[in-house]
Amino acid sequence: AENATVTTCHSRTVDIASFTRHADILVAAVGKPNTVSAEMVKPGATVVDFGVNFVDGRMTGDVDAESVAEVAGWLTPVPGGTGRVTTAILLRNTIKAATLRVQRKSGDGCDTGGTVGDDRLGVSDAE
Repeated sequence: AENATVTTCHSRTVDIASFTRHADILVAAVGKPNTVSAEMVKPGATVVDFGVNFVDGRMTGDVDAESVAEVAGWLTPVPGGTGRVTTAILLRNTIKAATLRVQRKSGDGCDTGGTVGDDRLGVSDAE
């Protein structure tokens, strides 16, 4: 949204809940299961869980989904939530890296059939 304030916290941020309780959109990517509890979430907030952890052979996120679902307006599931987004961005970055490598190898400054930002490759730096 226009004029949004973005705050980034580390897992070791002192009193992290004082920040997360004000977030309209809370993105968790901590790498530790159940780090985000219901008490840390603003009622009605959108909570995006990028966490991938395995506990007792089951995949779980960084958010305590059971308790947070009672407070949040929307919560991504784990598994089945952000994995496709992560895969798409990884693929985009792989294409960018391959394109840059081909350009550097050619060394002649000629167009090699696609450049970073070339819509034919589905890659754009404007994103």
